[in-house]
Amino acid sequence: MASFIDCSSHMKASKVKGDFPEIIYTYISNDSHIGWPYSLTADCNDAYVFDKFEWIVTEFIASCWGRR
Repeated sequence: MASFIDCSSHMKASKVKGDFPEIIYTYISNDSHIGWPYSLTADCNDAYVFDKFEWIVTEFIASCWGRR
């Protein structure tokens, strides 16, 4: 059975000129409930692992947050 996590990323500008920007990843946390509410985490190890049958729910969450 396929499984996946919901991930979003964005760049944060470096405070030092000439340094690369920091890339920040955000995941839906594994302490979340599939319906409402859910929380976010920056640690991939704490991300909720969705099963294939939860695909519609994750598409809805992603569209609400402007994720792809």
